[in-house]
Amino acid sequence: MKSVFSMMLWLLLHFGYSHDIKMAIFEIYEEQSELKMIVSLDKEDFLSTLSQEFGSEITSENLEAHAFEYLQCKIAIQVNDECTSFTINKIKLNDFNIHLQGSLNISVSEVTEIRMTNTCMVDLIPDQDNIMKLKLNDRIRSFRLNSKRTSTTAIY
Repeated sequence: MKSVFSMMLWLLLHFGYSHDIKMAIFEIYEEQSELKMIVSLDKEDFLSTLSQEFGSEITSENLEAHAFEYLQCKIAIQVNDECTSFTINKIKLNDFNIHLQGSLNISVSEVTEIRMTNTCMVDLIPDQDNIMKLKLNDRIRSFRLNSKRTSTTAIY
C-alpha cells in the first residue's frame, strides 16, 4: 500500500505540476583573446517575438537575418568602454530551444568592465528574464535582467 501511494504521489508531482519559466541565457566567454557569445532562447517565444516584430512568418531562410537584426536592437554590450556587435555564426534548433553562437567582434587582452543592456523579449513576454552569464578572467558570474532592470555593469 505504501509503495502504491508513493508511486501515485510521484506521478502526481512529476506530471501534475509544471511551471513555465520565461528565460533566455546569454553566455559570454573568451576564446583565443576574442569574446564570443552563446544565446539560448525558448524556441516558441523567440519565433513568436520575431514574427510580431517583423510582421511576417519566420522561416529557415529568414531566421538568421531577423534574429541578427532583433538582437542588434535589443542588446548592447560594451567591453572596457568599447562597443561590441554580435555576429551569428551558427544556429542550432531543437524541440524547445534555439541556440545562437557567434562573436562579439572584439579582441581584448584583459576584461576590466562589461556594461550590458538587454531588453530581449521583455516587452512582449510577461515575466521574461534574461540571464547574462560571464565566463571571464577565471570567474563565472551571472546577472538577471528583465523589465524591471534592463542593464548592469560587471567590474573585474
